[in-house]
Amino acid sequence: MPEKGNIAQPVIEIKDLYKSFGNNHVLRGFDFILNEGENVAVLGKSGSGKSVLIKCIIGLIKIDRGQMNVLGQSVPDLSQKELDAIRRDVGFLFQGAALYDSMSVKENLEFPLRRHHEKMNGGTSMSKRVEEALDSVGLLHTLHLMPSELSGGMKKRVALARTLILQPKIILYDEPTGGLDPITGREISYLINEVQSKYKAAALIITHDLVCAKITTNRIVILSEGKNYIEGSYDELDQSNDTIVQEFFKK
Repeated sequence: MPEKGNIAQPVIEIKDLYKSFGNNHVLRGFDFILNEGENVAVLGKSGSGKSVLIKCIIGLIKIDRGQMNVLGQSVPDLSQKELDAIRRDVGFLFQGAALYDSMSVKENLEFPLRRHHEKMNGGTSMSKRVEEALDSVGLLHTLHLMPSELSGGMKKRVALARTLILQPKIILYDEPTGGLDPITGREISYLINEVQSKYKAAALIITHDLVCAKITTNRIVILSEGKNYIEGSYDELDQSNDTIVQEFFKK
């Protein structure tokens, strides 16, 4: 979170967002704000629109109507060139890690640096950036390994290192603990906190994992019927008597 005395500024602002696919009305007036230095989880049932939401945020899906501002810019009004520019400041951790199987770990991390070479800090070599990012997730020793030689949890860590290498202002996590055993899932959740503490990037975490949400977030949003049904801290929602909330927090 931002230091005391500083007023956090929104990095994502969504108001009255609608998105449908034919007769399937996925988002129906969704409202949301993500502030600087904040970790927020969005919980929702399968098919509720969580993944659609983050694809709208980075302009992979065009919204039907509503307001969608990211880092002070209206995403629906951006040209492709402007979208590409804003995506350099928005890191994305895919659910399946999405590493390139034909590339080594080192080459996977070099790829975004080569693509966005203008974001390299003066005097910092590519090799140094790669090593720093891998070290931040505890996997410097995997530098020359292939993705096929990594466990599921290690792949998620390498994918997170690749996300961090461009030093984004926002990180979007799509089911970061999905497909992992409970112990590895908790390790990834604590790593998300370490990343937030070190890099100060705001994070939107799409998850159905309550343990991940409890460990990582300042605030939880429940997406239901296409809207921001309710939001609050983990403890606040855990104590709620609301029927829909209880479906997620039932013991």
